[in-house]
Amino acid sequence: MLKVVLDTNVIVSGLNFQTSNPAKILILVASGEVVNFTSRHILKETRHILVKKFSWTPGEVEAAEVWLTTFFQSVNPQSHISVIADDPDNRILECALEAQADFIISGDHHLTDLENYQGIKIVNPANFLALIANVNER
Repeated sequence: MLKVVLDTNVIVSGLNFQTSNPAKILILVASGEVVNFTSRHILKETRHILVKKFSWTPGEVEAAEVWLTTFFQSVNPQSHISVIADDPDNRILECALEAQADFIISGDHHLTDLENYQGIKIVNPANFLALIANVNER
């Protein structure tokens, strides 16, 4: 089974836009077709963005966090990385390394420009869904 780490922007988009590619990825995670790993840093940033940029209420954020922690596996990264100038992106890399993920899925060019980090492929949501479709066709 593929192990992934969803960047905060993918989680937030998936929660806010139900027909988006990120929402389709959240469905894959919820159905058990893909295993997603997260960390407390990723969840904290997700909460912050849902409130600040999307005006979610505390109750809505709590419900989303219950859903996320039900379907996401949490890791506690032991390494500290400083590869990308935008520090929250380093937390994504740390989580992926700790989880030994196959993919990081992000809409952030700071991550996708890397394409690969220590053997972990970094792709956007559309490319990930295309890869999954190709694998499922075989």
